[in-house]
Order: sequence, then C-alpha cells, then structure tokens
Amino acid sequence: MMDMQEWRSAWDRAQDATDTRRTALSDMGAVETQVMHLRPMVNRGGTAWVDVGQLPADLAARLADVIRVGSLDDIGPS
Repeated sequence: MMDMQEWRSAWDRAQDATDTRRTALSDMGAVETQVMHLRPMVNRGGTAWVDVGQLPADLAARLADVIRVGSLDDIGPS
C-alpha cells in the first residue's frame, strides 16, 4: 500500500500531465467545454493517469493528426 507522500507525488504528476494536455488541446483550438472532462487520477498502485473523458470527434481526429506528424505546426490551422 502506498503512503500519502507517494500518492501526493503521483497526484502532482497526474495534475501536471492533465494541465499539459489541456494546454495542448487549447493550442489546437479546443474550447473549455471540450477539455473540461480531463482529470488527473492515481490508481491503487500509485500510477499517475489522465482521464481524458470525452472529446469531440473532430478534436480527437486533429489530435491524432498531430500525434502522427509530431507537430501542430506541420498540420496547418484548424
């Protein structure tokens, strides 16, 4: 069982990753209502997670394009 410090450390990593994902999606043109489902999570084993929840299909497709090419600059404006 993890102690509170381990949990807090994992939570901080999950929160940082959530903030990073939210910023990246916002940079892609996502509005607040499209990224409000993102939330940090920590499982029982202490692994930090980002629960993505629901993304509109067009935003998910654009995200896939960015992942494939490696940069938002390479896929042009939304």
